[in-house]
Amino acid sequence: MTSTEVKNKVVGGIDYLPFSERVPDLQYQELLKKIKKIGKDKVPIHARLNENANSGHQNSKEITGAMLQFDMNNGFPVLTERDLSKSFYGAIGELVAFLNGQSTLSGLKEYGCPEVFWRDWVTKEKCAIFGLPEGDLGDGSYGASLGHFQSAKGEFDQVSAVQRQMEKAPFLRTHVLTTWNPPLSMGDEEQGFKRKVVVAPCHGNFIHFVIFDEQKELEMTHTQRSADVPVGLQFNLIEWSALGLMVAHLLGYKFTKYTHFLSNPHYYDVQAESVDKILAIEPKPFPTVTLKLNREVTRLQDFRKEDFVLEDYDPSPWFKIPTPV
Repeated sequence: MTSTEVKNKVVGGIDYLPFSERVPDLQYQELLKKIKKIGKDKVPIHARLNENANSGHQNSKEITGAMLQFDMNNGFPVLTERDLSKSFYGAIGELVAFLNGQSTLSGLKEYGCPEVFWRDWVTKEKCAIFGLPEGDLGDGSYGASLGHFQSAKGEFDQVSAVQRQMEKAPFLRTHVLTTWNPPLSMGDEEQGFKRKVVVAPCHGNFIHFVIFDEQKELEMTHTQRSADVPVGLQFNLIEWSALGLMVAHLLGYKFTKYTHFLSNPHYYDVQAESVDKILAIEPKPFPTVTLKLNREVTRLQDFRKEDFVLEDYDPSPWFKIPTPV
């Protein structure tokens, strides 16, 4: 340990298999194949907007219900079909911003979330639809729900609450976070609730930390409402797996299994060529992701994207995949 590194009081993580013993994971491609084969055509919101009338986007292919499950010792689920080494740190920057309650474009950028992740979704025109200022994701968005959940008694910090509960009573089955706040994320004007979010939370909708305290093991499930499989899902797998690693580190447990439930996985017509390109690439074993801290970290909100180290990553070259806005 160098003089600039600080050893935390409790340190957990992932017991990886040697890289040579890891098996390529085919679940992501199998999901794309299933959508391509049996997905139903649907005209999504993007294609119904006048501003996209000449974009070439007319429909999406969707299925209902899917699951990806990863044994973490087989590698951290950073997909290898295209190079995500830059997006890796951007995705974690987004997650860290959410954990710290950020819900504006400027706030997200402070924690290392790339502007391009949100810029086109929080324009002045799109925000105005929901009575929000430019650059504001809204009180029904990810960070607002996690850090400032609005209740009858006032704001509730879910992130701090769930960490304290896990530390005090790890055997409980109620270690849950949610990014979904129905009155604000969905709204219902007949009841007097106006939707206050530009993009209703697509992921992080129900996060459940399952702790086996005697074995000192952590498993985690994550439910995603809506998944743009060729683009968004690639980032979502990174960020929520990263959360599991953060929790394991703080509790001194081993993060052993990550399960990702998908309610509505889909891809868009303008992504069909990219899907075929992905399916033509042979997946490689997942990489190693570890935490390397140069200070003491005691809260989930204390982590930063620079704390994560990505190694053993050998992806195919990056290529752009269109995403309707």
